[in-house]
Amino acid sequence: MDLFLFISVIVGMTFIFLYFVFNHDIQKKKLELEEQKLELEKKKVELQKVCKDQEEEKR
Repeated sequence: MDLFLFISVIVGMTFIFLYFVFNHDIQKKKLELEEQKLELEKKKVELQKVCKDQEEEKR
């Protein structure tokens, strides 16, 4: 009975550990995604400025 309890505790702790690892990984990927979105928005604004400057030069 002690062996069954020991194995159950080890398996339970493993699942808890995996939960925290996956949770940390998901948060890290969300942060990377937000950084990519921010970079994309910066490029978009920069392109809009360039287009606006080109339109002003044509006039």
